[in-house]
Amino acid sequence: YGPERWGDVLQGQTRLFVGPRFGLGFHRAAGLRGAFLFDVERKGLRDGLSLPWPSGQLLDAEAVFDGDTVWLLLAEEAGGRTVHHAVLLGPDGAVRASARADTGDGSWLGTLRGKCAVGGALFCATDAGLTRVEHRQGRLEAVREFPDAEPFVDAGRGLLLSREGLTVVGAQDLTVLRMN
Repeated sequence: YGPERWGDVLQGQTRLFVGPRFGLGFHRAAGLRGAFLFDVERKGLRDGLSLPWPSGQLLDAEAVFDGDTVWLLLAEEAGGRTVHHAVLLGPDGAVRASARADTGDGSWLGTLRGKCAVGGALFCATDAGLTRVEHRQGRLEAVREFPDAEPFVDAGRGLLLSREGLTVVGAQDLTVLRMN
């Protein structure tokens, strides 16, 4: 047992996200940008992914995995505004769909956190309840709103999938939501 080399990355400039089956990594240093996938069971990196990179300063990133897809969420500052980007990637690293929104606009993409991928959909905690987002014809679209969840969720809460249902993670409490 000990360290094993899987591939080369830019030291101190690389972000890694790991799901149950595969992981996603990216680096951004000066004008150099790159992204890669890796299998959690085998050595090696699938380098050279072509992502629709934001042009401004990268502020934050998050990734949510669901089976053989990953939802990459990025925040950038450009022209004095903070803009959020969502990119849905397949297992081969191909971009299936993307979306963008201004931070804090109240939409499902107004925050990066509070997302949970289930069965090909992305559930998003908002101040108005839950929103279900799906991939439709190359676009990420809010296809259903769940305003009845509003007393239990807000844009600052996390979401996790559990055996009992969708678990809402607050600062000092957990609430399980079940859909009938």
